[in-house]
Amino acid sequence: MTSRSALWDTVASPEEQEMDSSKLALVDRAIFSRYPNVLSMLIVRNNTIVYERYYRQIGPENAVPVMSVNKSVLSSLIGIALDKGILSSVDQVVADLFPELEIDTQGKRITLRHLLTMTSGLYYPRLAGDAQPIWQRTMRSNNWAEFSLRLPIKDVIGQSFNYKNTDAFLAAACLSRATGKSIGELANEWLFEPLKLTIPYWKADDPQELGIGSLSMTARDMARFGLLYLNGGIHGDDQIVPREWVMTSVKRQVGKNYGYLWWIEKDGFSASGAGGSLIRIIPSKQLVIVFQAKHLKRFIDPREIVERYLLSALIE
Repeated sequence: MTSRSALWDTVASPEEQEMDSSKLALVDRAIFSRYPNVLSMLIVRNNTIVYERYYRQIGPENAVPVMSVNKSVLSSLIGIALDKGILSSVDQVVADLFPELEIDTQGKRITLRHLLTMTSGLYYPRLAGDAQPIWQRTMRSNNWAEFSLRLPIKDVIGQSFNYKNTDAFLAAACLSRATGKSIGELANEWLFEPLKLTIPYWKADDPQELGIGSLSMTARDMARFGLLYLNGGIHGDDQIVPREWVMTSVKRQVGKNYGYLWWIEKDGFSASGAGGSLIRIIPSKQLVIVFQAKHLKRFIDPREIVERYLLSALIE
């Protein structure tokens, strides 16, 4: 039996979608020799799979942890919640959703918008080797939301970009608190089932089960999520994610190249995770490019593959 994740409406040769197969073949050699972290590469053009390769004992049925790609998936759920009126606006004050916690005056200024743009100002140093001591302390605490919301404010709220797990966790906690459901339940109901994805249950890691935890996806499931955003939140005849939210969340919101839990690229936008997990969307070329990856300490960002090989394979 073929699983739902393996289904795809159309598959074509690269040339049928104006891509050069000989140039794409060069990527295979490069990945084996230069990119040991890359486990798969899948290219969708004009809603059609044109190239799909798996490496290092990984196949199309293998769901792999996508690391911080899960933040962009979370962004879509928040957009749906806003459209449903479950969350009032991106300027909703975070502390209002946690009335039982004692939060100082500064902390009470943090809004959902600040979490989505990584501008909460909460203390979060990064040390050599990308060590994140605050996150390690968070995971050892009995209540991650309480620990996080009591961190000192060290940067200017709403202005200073500092990429951190704390902000994404708190955004998820706001959504979970507002709905009374876990992120895994919401993702299944609002996103994975409508997209006909087969995703291992997205379990929260924190004791209160308010967060997002580790998410595993197949390459085709990653591609279908990317395609959803390429098509303005539409899947088939259904508007899964509000179009306005899609457009807003993938526009630069702060000085850095960052939207609402999405990275902004010169030619589009991407969901990106440690080790090289990547969903790259290039609207002007009708492209969705996916890489599954394993988290190695040292790795080369597969964005380099896109720039060095894949874009040159387009037949203009």
